[in-house]
Amino acid sequence: MASTLEQDHENIRQTCLQVPLVDSHAHNVVALDSHLPFLRCLSDERGHETLSGVPLSLAYQRSLEELGDMYGVEPNEASLKAHRESIGLEAVSERCFGGANIDYVLLDDGLTMDRMLGLGWHRKYIRSVHRVLRIETVAEAVLNQPVSQGGFATWTLSSFDHRFVSTLESLAEKVVAFKSICAYRSGLRINPLVSAQAAETGLHENLQNHQAGQSVIVSNKAFIDFMFVRALEVATERNIPMQIHTGFGDKDLQLELANPLHLRAILEDPLFAKSRIVLLHGSYPFMREASYLASVYPQVHIDFGLVVPMLSVRGMRCALSDLLDLAPVNKIMFSSDGYAFPETFYLGAKWSRDILARVLCESYDNGDLTLEEAIAAAELILNRNAIEFYKLEGNSRAPFSSLARSHSTESLLRLQESLAPPLTIEKPPSSFEFRLPGRSPHPNGSAHPNSKDVYNEANPTPKFGPAPQFVPRATAATSLAPVAPVAPVALVTAVPEVVVPVAVIAVDEKPLEVKRVRLLYADTSGQLRCRVVPRRRFEEVVVEHGVGIPSCIMGMTAHSDFAALGSGLSSVGEVRLMPDLSTKITVPWCSEDALVFVNIHEKPGLPWKCDPRNTLQRLSQTLRMSYNLVMRAGFDIGFYLIKQSSGFQNFEFLTASPFSSAAGVHAASSILAEIYDILSSLNIHIEEMHCEGGGQFVVTVGNTHVLTAADNFLLVRETVNAVASKHSLRATFVPNLQEASGIGSSRVRLSLWQEDLNVVGSMDTTNDKYGLSQFGQRFLGGIFHHLPALLAFTAPLPICYDSNNGAGYHFWGQGNLLAPLRTTYGASPNEVSSLELRQFNGCVNPHLGLAAILAAGIDGLRKHIHVPKPIDIEELDKESVRLLPAVLEEAVAALESNKVMQESLGAALVVAISAVRKDEASFHNNNNESKKLLAARY
Repeated sequence: MASTLEQDHENIRQTCLQVPLVDSHAHNVVALDSHLPFLRCLSDERGHETLSGVPLSLAYQRSLEELGDMYGVEPNEASLKAHRESIGLEAVSERCFGGANIDYVLLDDGLTMDRMLGLGWHRKYIRSVHRVLRIETVAEAVLNQPVSQGGFATWTLSSFDHRFVSTLESLAEKVVAFKSICAYRSGLRINPLVSAQAAETGLHENLQNHQAGQSVIVSNKAFIDFMFVRALEVATERNIPMQIHTGFGDKDLQLELANPLHLRAILEDPLFAKSRIVLLHGSYPFMREASYLASVYPQVHIDFGLVVPMLSVRGMRCALSDLLDLAPVNKIMFSSDGYAFPETFYLGAKWSRDILARVLCESYDNGDLTLEEAIAAAELILNRNAIEFYKLEGNSRAPFSSLARSHSTESLLRLQESLAPPLTIEKPPSSFEFRLPGRSPHPNGSAHPNSKDVYNEANPTPKFGPAPQFVPRATAATSLAPVAPVAPVALVTAVPEVVVPVAVIAVDEKPLEVKRVRLLYADTSGQLRCRVVPRRRFEEVVVEHGVGIPSCIMGMTAHSDFAALGSGLSSVGEVRLMPDLSTKITVPWCSEDALVFVNIHEKPGLPWKCDPRNTLQRLSQTLRMSYNLVMRAGFDIGFYLIKQSSGFQNFEFLTASPFSSAAGVHAASSILAEIYDILSSLNIHIEEMHCEGGGQFVVTVGNTHVLTAADNFLLVRETVNAVASKHSLRATFVPNLQEASGIGSSRVRLSLWQEDLNVVGSMDTTNDKYGLSQFGQRFLGGIFHHLPALLAFTAPLPICYDSNNGAGYHFWGQGNLLAPLRTTYGASPNEVSSLELRQFNGCVNPHLGLAAILAAGIDGLRKHIHVPKPIDIEELDKESVRLLPAVLEEAVAALESNKVMQESLGAALVVAISAVRKDEASFHNNNNESKKLLAARY
C-alpha cells in the first residue's frame, strides 16, 4: 500500500500531467518537405557546421528514446525520419499536439524558416493560437521600403519613428505580446536615455546595406536602444507584455551580454514601472539572476522554454529549481519554444510536466510548499499564469492614449495585408501624430529623448498629439524642398518596385496642434452627419459621456430634416454620440481638426438599437463567434464631378468622356492624384481609379475587415468631397445622373476568412463545381435568397433604380457582369476569391448595407441555403427567372415581409428604414427637381 508521501507525490504528478498547457512562446511548424535538418528537432544548435556534434549530446539521446516510444519505432534518427515521412505531417501533428495537450499557443512568426506554415494551419491542432510580434522584424520591414521617391537616403529618425510606432500601435490589439531579440543584435545593456543624435547616426549606418543592394538588418546599438525603448513605450501604454530573449541561444549570440541583469536601467526607469516584461528561456545560465529580478521588480516574469527539454534531466531540474528559489510561483510560465517540427512541442510539453512535478515534489518534501500549494503552483505555472498575464480570456486592454487609428473590433484578420510572408502583419492604420524625440520631460527631471507627451495622471483620457499638415503631391516648384515623410505605408519585406506617394512634412516645420474633433457618422438615408467639439471638451467630457443628439436623427430623409412618418422616431428623446477612440485620425485637409467615428448609445455604455454601426459590429461578432468567420469587404465607389459654377442646376460635368477613357482621366488627373495621396496616407488601399463615363469616376478600394471597410467607405466620400471643393468642383455619389446610365458603377466585393485563410472558395469540386467552399455556397445562398430585401439597404434611393441595366432579374453568375450577384476569381481560375453584389451605391450607409448582407449570409449558413445554377449567358430565359424590385417601393415591400432581416437587424431599425425609404419614394415620384436635390445632398 502506498504511503501518504507517495500518494501526495502522485497527486502532484497527476496534476502536472493533466493540466491543459498554455504554451506562451513557440514558433511556426514547417511543411514536411522543408529543407530544415531533422536534427534541429533534437538540439538547440542552429548552425549546420555544429550539427555533427548533436548525436553526442544527452538531450539528443534522450529525445530519440522518447520519440521512438511515441511512434513505436526504433529510437534512431533514420527510423524516425522514415516513419514521419510515411505517415505525413497531419498524422505527426495529431500525435504530437494531441500528446502534448496544449490548449493555447503563442507563436512568434518572426523566425523565418523554409516552408513555414501560417497560424491558420496550427489552429487545426491547437484550440487557440495567438501571434507574438517581433519588433526587430517590424523595424526592418519598415526600413526595407523607401521613404518616397527620394529613396532610402531620405530616411530620418523622425520618419522612422513615426512609421515604426504607428505600425506597432495599430497592431497592438491584434497580438498578445511583443518580442525583442536585441540580445542577439547588441545585447541587453539598453540605454533608456539614448540620444536622438546617436540613434540617427546608427540608423544611417544600418541603411548603408541598401547601397550594397542588401536588405537592412538593424545592428547599431544606439539605434536598437532607441527602437526598443519606443516599442516598450507602446507596449506599456497598451498594457501588452514584452517578451525578451535572454540567456543562451544560437552561436551568433554574445552570451555575456544576454544576462538579464543588464536590463536594470530599463527596469529602474519610471516610464517603465508599469511595463510587463518576460525573460525568455529561463535566462540560462543566468537563472539565479532572473529569479532575483522577478523577486524585486513587479514588472518581471520568467518563461522557461528551451531550458526544457534541451538540457540534461539534471540540468532541467536544477534550472527550474533555481528559478523557484526566489521568484514567486505566479511569475513563472511554461513554454515549449517549439519550432519547425511538431515533435519539439511534444518534447517540451512532456518534459516540462515531468520536471515541474519533480521540482514541486522536492519543494513539498522540503516543507517549502504544502500539498495544496504545490498543486496550485502546478496549475499556475502550466496554465493560469499565462492566461491571466497575456489576457487570453477576455483579452482586455488598457485604453490607448494617442491619435493612431487602430480599429479595435474583431481584429485578427486585419493583420494579413501589409507584409509579405513570413511576417503577415496587416497594413497599419494611419496616424497624423508626429512625435519628435526629446520633447517630453523625463519623470526624474531630465529630458527623455524618446518619450511621448506627458499625460495628466488624474485624467487619463487619450490626448491628441501634434499633427503634421497634409501636403499634396509635390509640384515642380516644391519638389526640391527637403522633406521627411511620416505617414505610415503598407510594409513589405522586400524593396518594392513602385513607391506609393505619401504625405510629407518639412523637417523643421513646427507641428500643428489639433484644436477640434469631428464626430462622424451616417444616418439611415446614407447622409454623412457631423458634430464638432473643441479638443479640450472632447478629452474631458465627450470621451466618457458622448454628445447628445435627438433620436429622430435615424429617421430623417434626404429631402427633409424631419423624421419620416411612421419611423417610430421623433425629436422627443435623446441618444449619445460615443466616439470610437480606435478610429481617430487628423483630417488631412484641415490639420487643426481630428476626426473620429461614433457609435450611438441610449446612454453611455448601452448601445442604441437603431445605430447602424453598432448593428454591423454585433452581426460581425455573431459570424465570428458562431462560425469562426470574419467577413471582409471592398468597394467600387462611383462619383460625379460637377462644375461648381452651375451648382446642381444643369449638371455640367467636369468631363463627358466615355467609359475607361484616357482623356477623362487626364481631365481629372490632378484631382485623382490628390484623392489617391490622401487615401493612401489614411492607409486606405486603392487598387484602381478610372473614368466610368458620362462624367462619373470610380475608385476601387481594397478588401479589409468589414467594420474598417465601412468606415473607409465614408472616409472616401469625405476625401472626394474635400478635394473636389478645393478644385472649385462639387462631387456627388448619387448614381444615374445621366439619362442613359449603363451597368452600375458602384459594387461591393465580399470574402470570408478564418484568420489568414480565405475560405469562400475551394478547389475541391466534389461538393461544388463552381469553386465555392461549403461556407461560400451557404453564404452566397443566403445573400441570393434575401436579395430583394437587401436592395432596400444597398440601393436606398429611387434614383438607384433608374439605370438602363438595373438590378433586373433575380439570378447569379460566375463571369456575368450583368448578374446582380456573381463570383469572382483570384490567382486560381477555378477557385472563387470573392462574391460581388453589383448594387451597392455610393450613397448608401455602408454600415447598414454590410450589416444587412451579414444578416442574409448568416441565415444562409444556419439554414444551409443553396443557390440555383448560375446563368452566364447574355440572353436570359426570362420565363424561368424572377424579377428583382424595379423601384424602391418594391424593395421596401420585400424588406417588410422579411422576418429574418427584422429579427437580425432589429424590428425598430427596420421600421425606421422602411419609413425613410417610403418617404423618399413618395417625394421622388412627386418632385421633378428631386434629382438635383439628391445630387446636392450626397
